[in-house]
Amino acid sequence: MFGNFAGGHISVLLVIVLLEVGSLVVLWRDRTRSQLAKVVWTVVVIALPVLGALGFLLNWALGRLADRLNRAH
Repeated sequence: MFGNFAGGHISVLLVIVLLEVGSLVVLWRDRTRSQLAKVVWTVVVIALPVLGALGFLLNWALGRLADRLNRAH
């Protein structure tokens, strides 16, 4: 069943799994998001594996940047 997987394929799958799990951990540890937002983002991250995780992480990073800029002023 897994005989056709080369080392490169396993590496790519590992990176995707780590990206997914990492984004879900960051999402559910975030205290600024509502439960509804967490559930919606979880569905997006799971339904669109790479794109959903990258979209969430980009949204999270921009939100943190905006918070820092607001605190500076």
